[in-house]
Formats: sequence, C-alpha cells, structure tokens
Amino acid sequence: DGKVWFARLHTDEIGSIDPATGRITMVATPFKGPRRLRTDDDGNLWIAAFPESAIARFEPVTGKFIRFDLPLEPQGGDTPYSLNVDRPRGIVWVNGNQSDSLYAFDIASETWQVIPLPRRVSFTRDVEFDPVGTAYTSISNFPSWHVEDAQPTLIRVQRPSTGPG
Repeated sequence: DGKVWFARLHTDEIGSIDPATGRITMVATPFKGPRRLRTDDDGNLWIAAFPESAIARFEPVTGKFIRFDLPLEPQGGDTPYSLNVDRPRGIVWVNGNQSDSLYAFDIASETWQVIPLPRRVSFTRDVEFDPVGTAYTSISNFPSWHVEDAQPTLIRVQRPSTGPG
C-alpha cells in the first residue's frame, strides 16, 4: 500500500508510516510480541507472534487479524523468531527456535508443513528464497559451540515441485 510498516515487540503493536504525509498510525495486536512482519501478494501483513507459538495475518484494508497457531505437540511450544513470505508460491516460512524446525504455511490451503532441521539446538533468524522457491536459512547460534557439532550452517530446503512457479 506504499506505507512503511513496522512491529514494536515489547508494546504489542504494529504501525505504519504514510510516506506522503509522514503520519504514523499504531495498531494494537491481539497477541504478544509482534516481530519481523512481511507482506504477501494481496497486501496483507504476516507477523510472528514471538512468545505465543503463532503467526498472524493482518489485513490493512479491514483492520482484521487472523491467528494461525504453529502445528505443535499438545505440550510443546515454539518461539517464531521471524518469518518471510515466498510471494510467488504463497507460502509463509517461519523460523521456529525451540523445535529445531522451520514451518511452511500454505496461504491458500491454510495448511502447515514442518521441516526438521539437520542439526540440534538450531537457532535460525531468517529465511530467504531463490527464484524457483528453494528456501535458505542459517543456524546462527552465538557462540557457535551451542549448536550440535559446533558448526554454523547454511541450510537449503527444497520442497517438492507442484509445477511451474
């Protein structure tokens, strides 16, 4: 929508700046710890709910939030540190940091895929994509000896192809 959007982790708000007027608008979130928001092809914002094991979609046009809980065991929990939207394929990738996993959320079907990471005690901070939809993340524990094998690692995740994309 041309605005600059941001999250305020400790105040449970997101906000926007209108570049034409400089006006700042704040929106309270119905969840704790919003962080690292990104947009999809429809102009919706996807937001990690850091301490709540969830992500949320915010529709700027309607002002509506929709929550999506991470697919966890009943007694499990996770802290989604960050997320990114693979816009051409309509997939929200979420960095899970208590589960040694990445999560892929298909926007159209509202279904999850859990991708286990190849190393234990993996803290990942972001995910990026190449033009064909291969996802990349890195284990970024500091110090690196906290992770299994004490090796910072770049991870490539290739999902099964469903046709041209």
